[in-house]
Amino acid sequence: MTLFWRTRKVASKIRMDLSHIFKFIVMDIIDAPIKMLQMLGLQSHMKDIAKKVGILRFYQKDPIKFEIQNKYVDKQSTDSTKPVIFISACENAKEHGGYKYNGGINEYNSLIKLLRNRGYEAYIVTYDGKYDEWLLDHQPHISIADFRRRIKSNPNVRCVTSWAISKAFIRECKKLYFWDMELLYTNSQHFSTISGLYRKKIVKTASISRTIQAWHMANFGKACTIIPNLLDTDKWKADETKRIFNRVGYMNEGKFTEHHIAILNDKAKAAGLDIDFFQIKGETKEVLNGMQSCNLFISMNQGKDALWGEGCPRTIIEAMSAGAVILAYDIIGNREMIHHSFNGLIVPRHRTDILSDTLINLYQEPSEIIRLRENGQNIIQSCHTFEARWPAIKEFLEL
Repeated sequence: MTLFWRTRKVASKIRMDLSHIFKFIVMDIIDAPIKMLQMLGLQSHMKDIAKKVGILRFYQKDPIKFEIQNKYVDKQSTDSTKPVIFISACENAKEHGGYKYNGGINEYNSLIKLLRNRGYEAYIVTYDGKYDEWLLDHQPHISIADFRRRIKSNPNVRCVTSWAISKAFIRECKKLYFWDMELLYTNSQHFSTISGLYRKKIVKTASISRTIQAWHMANFGKACTIIPNLLDTDKWKADETKRIFNRVGYMNEGKFTEHHIAILNDKAKAAGLDIDFFQIKGETKEVLNGMQSCNLFISMNQGKDALWGEGCPRTIIEAMSAGAVILAYDIIGNREMIHHSFNGLIVPRHRTDILSDTLINLYQEPSEIIRLRENGQNIIQSCHTFEARWPAIKEFLEL
């Protein structure tokens, strides 16, 4: 049993543990008559019996318990048509779910594009169906009202979210596919909500990193599919005609950013290097062009949470796809994407002295920059394309 006094959200964890205990008790109670009926040769009638006593309905609420239905009950016929997929972070009219410069919304857009490329009807749901244009392309959006009408007329749907408090959307969903992108919220403010959704609506879970996967498995005892950052590599790719040898890109990661860049600049000048430290900002087209022009990219993201860091920073995979060599602080998300000294370099958080030495050493060995870039490009084309992501998405959404 969970050591309640060592964990946050005690009430939610107690309810979870009690539900786990109850599950095994009920399974034992139900399994005995099922086995008896099997011995008597009456298993073919189990579907009718289960309907009468409510057992089948009980088991259909949980995929783990569903194995009894598969063993002893004739399988129900399934709809052969493809499901329609909806994904949303819509909470209400104010928190509408069409947020600009939001990594999660970027992932939603990529998921819808991938699904549509595979022949599925799929939409992002915002409160009024509107959104701000900032990505390279935007997939179809619909309103909550339209979403409500569509799921009433078509029960074969998949409802997806990564935001546990997207109430306006979740309220309309009978079943939910939860794609977790950030432990900062899941492990704290949203924990009670997630626990309730596991009991009532969540049928499958995916995570954007192995750390988040392990967290869900440990807390809820459920399988969790890994779907790392989605990226359209037809658009996100290197362009060597734009590459500037002495350009090092970075993004604004908070109030410490310019101070750290000033330290790096001073150290580079003292080593005799003329480095153009270039801040990348703006809408996605500008970000892509900026990253394609950089020889190196420094990720100074130190994580939103002191323990977990960032779930899996998109910036790393975007910069690597654009051909920039990555230097990054050591946070969990970066460890998921970078194999140190193979496709990038990782240094301890807050250590600008080590970061500056690493930068200087790289520029003193240009062949090392070429090696790291080639390895990064090979990893992107082998592991991070839409094609490579498709099997995990099929598993998660049961397509």
